[in-house]
Amino acid sequence: MSQDLVQTIFSTAIIIYIVRSLLFGYGAFLERSRSRRSLPSASMPTVSVVIPARNEEHNIEQCVRSVMANTYAGTYEVVVVNDRSTDRTGAILAELCREFPSLIVHNTVEAAPDEVLRGKPRALDQGIAVSRGEVVMMTDADCIVEPGWIQTIAGLFSDPRTGLVPSFTVIEGRSLFEKFQALEWIFNHTLASAGVGLRQPLGCFGNNLSMRRSVYDELGGYRSIQFSVTEDLALLQAVAATTWSIRYPCSYAGRVVTLPVKSFSSFVRQHQRWTKGGQALGWRAAIFVISSASLWLAMATAIVAGQWQWLAILLAGRIFLDFLVILPSLRILRVSSLQLYFPIAVPFLMLIELVIPFFLLKRSVVWKGQTFR
Repeated sequence: MSQDLVQTIFSTAIIIYIVRSLLFGYGAFLERSRSRRSLPSASMPTVSVVIPARNEEHNIEQCVRSVMANTYAGTYEVVVVNDRSTDRTGAILAELCREFPSLIVHNTVEAAPDEVLRGKPRALDQGIAVSRGEVVMMTDADCIVEPGWIQTIAGLFSDPRTGLVPSFTVIEGRSLFEKFQALEWIFNHTLASAGVGLRQPLGCFGNNLSMRRSVYDELGGYRSIQFSVTEDLALLQAVAATTWSIRYPCSYAGRVVTLPVKSFSSFVRQHQRWTKGGQALGWRAAIFVISSASLWLAMATAIVAGQWQWLAILLAGRIFLDFLVILPSLRILRVSSLQLYFPIAVPFLMLIELVIPFFLLKRSVVWKGQTFR
């Protein structure tokens, strides 16, 4: 391999990754600026918080209490969808209903086999159907919301053009593995927020996702959206195809806290599901993969050519550029302590990135005890 070719591979990879980082950094900045300009209206919309729960006996009570503790200037209701739980989830919800008479519990109705409405989309669709709010806010049973969550997110719907609002979810982990997950989630959220800022929907997380009811009805709900193991991305893409505006705020008050996965096997299954669903991004996913692959090619070239100095430069460059993209999010979400782990988290996440194509070889996805194809 000639020296000129090696230098060309190195230079091209660095330029591509710098351009990618600048684009994502700029997009995230644009979206943060747009969200800061949003001011809640004097008349707040009525809100329905919909929480799907399947075998969540260890988490559901804490989740419900965090939502009930919200201080909202308007009116809101909480709808928990008990999705065929076989543990004590139903009994715990019955106890919570006695303490909170306004709490609505809906048990999913088993209908005829449906290729669209199954799994989480079915639970959400049924929960939304029994709710009454002008704005539907969704989170998961293994999450805790901030006291100002409803107020912060609902305020964005004061703009009559806003149809969908995804927002950030953080993981407060203790172990090194859990801190790696926390950094990955915030990094992925930042890239997704940047995509919205650049008018290119790249993804979101369903445990902190809100939408205007009229938009959901206009789309025909999940029944009219092609089934996906990442139902949040499917909904995002459906709204992005309309004239409605999407907002993706990075806010401490609007954040949700979720639990990390505990085992590496669960971590792999989670990423397999994300990878399967991410195929719907089409050319956007291809460009993202190419930008990462160019850096991997350069690093492989450095190893083959024995250019260890260049290998170190390429790795350090990626860590530095990714850090610049994620740093504002870490500060806004008040998890700056995680930045200490970023230099060692990036190599780990790069290895996961390297094996992602192999996740596509398995056709079925197992999640929450259910198998999807």
